[in-house]
Amino acid sequence: MGVVSSALYFGFTRYLWKWEWLHDKGLVAVPNLNGTWEGHLYTSVDADLIPDEQIVDKGRQIEGLTKQETSIEIKQTWDKIRVSLDGPESPSHSRAATILVKEKAWPTLSYNYWNDGSTTNEELDPHYGTAILEYDEHEDKLEGKYYNRPDQRGTHGILELYRVN
Repeated sequence: MGVVSSALYFGFTRYLWKWEWLHDKGLVAVPNLNGTWEGHLYTSVDADLIPDEQIVDKGRQIEGLTKQETSIEIKQTWDKIRVSLDGPESPSHSRAATILVKEKAWPTLSYNYWNDGSTTNEELDPHYGTAILEYDEHEDKLEGKYYNRPDQRGTHGILELYRVN
């Protein structure tokens, strides 16, 4: 009995929960966010402190924030999720993450992360932060806010990402 239960649990958490028909029938509400997501990070960091080659000046801009390219990698099973951001100057990795699913609302990916800081930018020290991203299934888009601890870095901004694979 234990072996059968373990096999079913393993099969479901790794593979079966991703089946589209389970989502279509309403049996699984958690979206599959696995993959690489690319887009932009809009940061409150003063543009004078960011190298010119890292600033994106084309397309949508948000007043008071500086636009940069970024990407995240999401690795997800039914019961686990890990988010790694490849920022313009430093990487960050989730320490805790969850997907909140509520009827008549976008699913929301919320995660706390650790950023290693930069080896090339003295102003970018290691720090903790939080990101809260809403998932738009129709556009296959994650968008929302992030912020860091005020006593460590004290910046905030917006992430806007589209799945590329």
